Amino acid sequence: MSETRWVARVRALIADDDGRVLVLEQDGRTLLPSVEIEGTDDELNELGRAALAALTGFGTVVVRSLVRSVDGEQQVAELGLELEPVATPSSPAAGAVRRTGEELAGAELADDDRSLVGLHSADRPPPERPDWMRRGFFAEASAWIDDALASQGRERVGPVEQISNWCISSILRAGTEAGRVYFKATANSPLFVDEGTVTRGLAKLLPGSVPAPIAIDAERRWMLLDEFGPLIGWKADLETRLDVLATFARIQREAAPSTDELLALGVFDRRPAWLAAEIEKLAGSAALLGLEAAEAEDFVGLVPRFVEACERLAAGAVPDSLVHGDLHLANVAHDGDGYVFFDWTDACLTHPFFDLLVVLFEDDADLRRALTNAYLGVWADHASTRELRELWRLAEPLASLNQAVSYRSILENVERGTASELEPMTAEWLRRALAAARAWSDDPEMGR
Repeated sequence: MSETRWVARVRALIADDDGRVLVLEQDGRTLLPSVEIEGTDDELNELGRAALAALTGFGTVVVRSLVRSVDGEQQVAELGLELEPVATPSSPAAGAVRRTGEELAGAELADDDRSLVGLHSADRPPPERPDWMRRGFFAEASAWIDDALASQGRERVGPVEQISNWCISSILRAGTEAGRVYFKATANSPLFVDEGTVTRGLAKLLPGSVPAPIAIDAERRWMLLDEFGPLIGWKADLETRLDVLATFARIQREAAPSTDELLALGVFDRRPAWLAAEIEKLAGSAALLGLEAAEAEDFVGLVPRFVEACERLAAGAVPDSLVHGDLHLANVAHDGDGYVFFDWTDACLTHPFFDLLVVLFEDDADLRRALTNAYLGVWADHASTRELRELWRLAEPLASLNQAVSYRSILENVERGTASELEPMTAEWLRRALAAARAWSDDPEMGR
């Protein structure tokens, strides 16, 4: 039996500065450009872009998603995307014309196409919509990339490519004679640091472990980085995962005495006392609406123990230090000399054990134990093995709660309807915290 693969059905809404929409008029029909491609449910991949260019006569970039529905069982995604041309077409494709809203009102349009046109024409961008989900951003960012390279005596080779574009960030890529560079713009969210400024500071504090930006624009939260080697990725072998965790633990040990310097760089102060206050806020917030009633009751009942666990962790032998905040293996690369840790939007000062997402994501108990041992072993001169394990058992549910707080903050500060893939995550992390806290019932001293 052949393996079922994802199919994305993409309809494109491409309007010009006067609001005229590009349609294809063929055989008496008026249609929005559309393609069906093999691929994931959330990306307009290279094949999709090429297919749309063949229909329209020009290349495009994604501005934003207007409609997105996913059938996981059938592995089919229906996407309605607002696109923007990246260059004026030299010659329009056959049948491709631009029509005003009035002209389209009298045209024979399919219901789905008419709905997409209606969504676009009725749009009134809210303040929280980021610049990269607005027309003109791609050209502006491309010009900034060229200026940043020129300031370093470098020049772009080839086009700027759009890698990703969603509610919390935009990533572009360009080639130079000295290798590829990556541009990133990050959302102005309350728990997101100014990533360019923080990354530049961390690169000086931890040379070789954090990439040094070529250029930053702190006001716009933009930065440009050289490519820093192949990603480690989610499917890394166990030996590599153990090595990554031990390496990062050594970085945290090195950074621990520099708390004042870390805060001066712009990382946020999210130490256990701060988390305890946020946990109490979660107990009375809409975040619990994602839980079943019994789960919400369990969580509220555990809040005093979570708060006390924060206090015990803060008083423990392992000091607060630099925490990445989203430390998974797709945010780690290998440059040939060692590991490079990037994507520091959630950088903060707190208990280092909150960074063990690689452990929290692992379902196999033996692998979890091996990963935990590799990480805790680096802290062996701070406390005994027994003490370190007790601290980890205290930290495990708190690490999940730290993630729940982060996701809640993101969702509260993005444009409504633009983060459907993130909406379940607050409840997911609360459930992980509950599951970890159940282990405390086997030991009356834990979490008390």
